[in-house]
Amino acid sequence: MGEVVRRAFSPILRFSLSPILIFIFITGCSKQTGPDSNTAVFKTAEQATAARKAKLLVDWQEMAAKIANAERPDIRTIKAPGFALQMSADGVEQTIDLTPLSETLMDKMGKEREPIRAYLAQKLPLFDRARLAKLGFERVRPMLYPYLANTRETMALTAPDTAKTPITNRVVLDLNWLPVVRWPGTRAQTPVDPDTAAAWKVSEEQISAAAMENLKKAFAQQTQLAFETIDLPGLGRYGSLRSDVDPTIILLPEFLAAVRKEWKTESDLVVSFPSRTTVNFLERKNERLLNRMIPEWSKLFAKVTEPMVSTMILLGDGGPSLLSYAPPSTQPASAPVTKPRVHVVQ
Repeated sequence: MGEVVRRAFSPILRFSLSPILIFIFITGCSKQTGPDSNTAVFKTAEQATAARKAKLLVDWQEMAAKIANAERPDIRTIKAPGFALQMSADGVEQTIDLTPLSETLMDKMGKEREPIRAYLAQKLPLFDRARLAKLGFERVRPMLYPYLANTRETMALTAPDTAKTPITNRVVLDLNWLPVVRWPGTRAQTPVDPDTAAAWKVSEEQISAAAMENLKKAFAQQTQLAFETIDLPGLGRYGSLRSDVDPTIILLPEFLAAVRKEWKTESDLVVSFPSRTTVNFLERKNERLLNRMIPEWSKLFAKVTEPMVSTMILLGDGGPSLLSYAPPSTQPASAPVTKPRVHVVQ
């Protein structure tokens, strides 16, 4: 009898218990504590904007660290707390705040690399000068070299944080050379200013002498000629520095001696220096070729994107100087005299 009753009521039990089981299942598996607990779905517009900006800042921070490490492998750069970078080298550490860069990066979405490079270029000189002060003159001495710069470039190399002009040695009008530190493993270089010389407790002359001595050693170690010779039939020859050669070697007496030896001449040289990658020269005594080349070299200076110096330089035993020479004019000295017309009065 009991078996019959149980079977008779079993469908009712199944029907009545099903909603209870479903409710227990739902409430047991859900961790919801409020109506908007799923933040991935129920974000406000302000929250979504803030999350997106936070993600962008992380991406830009990582990009800035990669750029710094790629362009300055001599410096270890890592992410710092907040929107910043931590740089360290030679016992010097510095935190660079990237916050002033955020608005610019927002405006340059997809083109962030150049603003980041420009910002780091403004911040690195202070860090590099702190390294120089820490290292001292003797440890930096092997890294000192002369660097040719016109007046515009000399002013551009002024320290952005102190407005101090680098140590400057005049070559000729609108052309100087500055002692710079070439950081190993990179093309970066730091001009040496009077404050650094004072920190090293050495004179500016000592720093300049060390830079020039290193250039002489490097020139002496070259295994091939630093220039190529181009022969012009009926006119003579001129030389051109190879593209991989530091143009500062034109300051060395050893360079003049090397050209004279190769060309078997005792003549001084006339140098055209329209850009950092274009340095040509010829013998001062060859005025026929000089008259031909000076106008051409002057035209070249007007075409280059980063001009150096427009005047010709004379290299002689007394060092570089301005060339004092004017090619003969190809135009008539004066307007031709015309015969006046005669009117006959009848």
